[in-house]
Amino acid sequence: MTCHPDYRTLSSLALGLAACLGGRLAAQADIETVKQGVGWYELQERLGVGNMPTGVGIGVLQCEASGSNNSWIPDIDDSVRYGGKTFTIPFGNPTTSSHANTVALEFYSNNGSIAPAIDNIWLYDAVTFLTNGYLKVGEASSVPPITSPDPSIRVHNHSWIGQFNNPNDSLALRRMDYLSIRDNILVVNGTNNGGAAAHMFAHGFNTLTVGCDTGSHTSTDVPDGIDGPGRMKPWIVAPGDLTSYTTPIVGAVGAMLYQVIEEDSILADDFAADRIQVMHACLLAGATHMEGWTNNPGVSGDDRGTTARPIDDVFGAGMVNVDRSHRILTGYRQIGATNLVDAPEISGAGWDWPRVLWNSTKHWRFSVSSPMEELTVALAWQRVPTTTFTGYTLMDIDLELFRLVDGELVSMVGDAGLGHFDTGNVRSESRVDNVELLSIGGLQPGDYVIRAQRQSTGDIQNTYAGIAWLMSDLGSEPIAGDINGDGTVDGLDLSILLGAWGTDDPASDIVPDGLVDGGDLAALLGNWG
Repeated sequence: MTCHPDYRTLSSLALGLAACLGGRLAAQADIETVKQGVGWYELQERLGVGNMPTGVGIGVLQCEASGSNNSWIPDIDDSVRYGGKTFTIPFGNPTTSSHANTVALEFYSNNGSIAPAIDNIWLYDAVTFLTNGYLKVGEASSVPPITSPDPSIRVHNHSWIGQFNNPNDSLALRRMDYLSIRDNILVVNGTNNGGAAAHMFAHGFNTLTVGCDTGSHTSTDVPDGIDGPGRMKPWIVAPGDLTSYTTPIVGAVGAMLYQVIEEDSILADDFAADRIQVMHACLLAGATHMEGWTNNPGVSGDDRGTTARPIDDVFGAGMVNVDRSHRILTGYRQIGATNLVDAPEISGAGWDWPRVLWNSTKHWRFSVSSPMEELTVALAWQRVPTTTFTGYTLMDIDLELFRLVDGELVSMVGDAGLGHFDTGNVRSESRVDNVELLSIGGLQPGDYVIRAQRQSTGDIQNTYAGIAWLMSDLGSEPIAGDINGDGTVDGLDLSILLGAWGTDDPASDIVPDGLVDGGDLAALLGNWG
């Protein structure tokens, strides 16, 4: 652990914890509840015990509001929870905080996190992070946030709320969004636990705002007076009653996915795989929809199948799900085309990082041979603050699913979609959000095209978006040898099988005889491709 003696406060900054500490034990989700809720066991069943990502090699940053006695760090001397981990405290001489300890438990602890191998942790208090320690809010407008202190840091966790109550609120948001793009950081932050929505990062464009699967959090739109009023928040939820402790669960999922990117040879060689737009899209498309989830599409008449509010008013895209997001990520990049005739035939899970220039489109084709139970497509992009942080630019992109008939796109909005899909939306066209989502049930056999279409000039500096999709077929049988469930028997499945060779791993025991051996290898190779 290293420390730096320089520490300062900013008296005009009002900070508060994003959770009621008195309800900590009741609100914190235990590890089994988390694993069951976020698809951890489903991922383990597909990959096998020895192939589970654990966050190893991924650095993280935990930022906390300071309590009494300068308390804002976990009990880093607790060898059971944090043994073997390296903590860096660049500023201050803090004391332990029960709030920080519980956040850390969910985020990276040895015995309470789904990513227990995270071992490089940087700790900041919120005031220092906002001011001289990182974002430099209040300094000259031309001074950017500092360079990331460690290139391994891929996830920031902010389980606090607060505001300057002056124009610095917008500056802080712009600087954080700038940092997220420049350093390609997944920033997860909690929204408030009821009451008015807090300022700061919960209102960011490029940060991932997290709520609770109980719906107990604040879920109002971004208010007037903040950049981009009317945008929907939160974007995603996790198990628990208080957002301080659901937020690090999403951060832990992010760390697991970043590890997959670093260790998978195909993803590691693809510059686009770890782009923040792609990570957002994979997490949102992979989220599971709880009972009652809806993005309120029209159900009849001309508006059938269309929405201008792409996610659920309370639950966002839904419950974070590491298994589904892993399926998407390891479906690999499938590059869309500007011209329809060149559009690729995509598989049942995958993603892309398309460049969407003004007044242009990107297309992806697929075919359905039997009724499809569910199709989810998420599109996410970033705002780009100016380098002086006095303004920003933002694209506006619509997302739509079309039928492909005789080489032409045929709309399914309104009555034209009757008989082709049962429920959900085939068009998402928010004018303020930087995310669009299609959630379609009962898609009928036929040929289809996903289209992303840019609507305005907007952002001319950053023209890239992330798109991700996940399909599930009713009545389709799993393919023998498709161990990771991405719809294709390929080198990733072979790697998993060889890693389980000689064991009784059920996921790799394709010929179920209690042993992963040559018979299973033959079955896999028989369905190759």
